[in-house]
Amino acid sequence: MLLIVQIPCRNEEAGVGAVIRAVPRSVAGVDRVEVLVIDDGSTDGSLAAAREAGADHLVRLAGQRGKF
Repeated sequence: MLLIVQIPCRNEEAGVGAVIRAVPRSVAGVDRVEVLVIDDGSTDGSLAAAREAGADHLVRLAGQRGKF
């Protein structure tokens, strides 16, 4: 079984890395754990920070789609 942890972010360069590193990479009964970061139009280095912290998948929305 594959578990994908989804982490939404917007301008979270300073904190997204700590969140990703806090995700357990092994869970009983799960074969693999992956991290998906969904960037909601950040204007800072959120995606680069997520990549450096070990996110497995990155999605960048063209503009902000979440709450303002």
